Amino acid sequence: MKILLSIKPEFSNKIFDGDKLFEFRKQVPKKRFDKVLVYESSPTQHIVGWFRVGRIIKGHPDDVWQTCKQDGGIDKNRYYQYCKGNQQIYAFEIMETHRFASPINPFKLVDNFTPPQNFAYLETSSCLLNNVR
Repeated sequence: MKILLSIKPEFSNKIFDGDKLFEFRKQVPKKRFDKVLVYESSPTQHIVGWFRVGRIIKGHPDDVWQTCKQDGGIDKNRYYQYCKGNQQIYAFEIMETHRFASPINPFKLVDNFTPPQNFAYLETSSCLLNNVR
C-alpha cells in the first residue's frame, strides 16, 4: 500500500535534498504502507517523487521535537504552531527518496483529483503509481 501526502514545496525540496529526515504529521494511516508519494502543494500542484518510511515516532509534541529537531527541517516556532492543540504527533523517518525527472500532474490523470488534507491511500491499480516501483 502507498499513500499520498500533500507537502509544501519548501519542505518537499528539503526532503529530496536530504535536509529533512522526518516528516511531521498529526495523523497516521491505520493501514500499513511502504511508500509515500509526495504531492507538492501550490504553486507546484504535482506529484514530484516518493520516499520510504523507516520508523514512525509518536508522542507528545515536546518529546517528538526533542527526538527529531535536528533533522526535522523546520524551526521550533513553526513546529509548535503546526502541533498546536494536539497531544500526540507523529514523525515519519525518511529513509530513501526518489525525485521524479518529470513531475506528475494528477489533475490530468485522475478525474476530480483532490489533494489530500492529511493523506490518501493509493490502490495498486491507481494510474498515479505508474512511475513508482
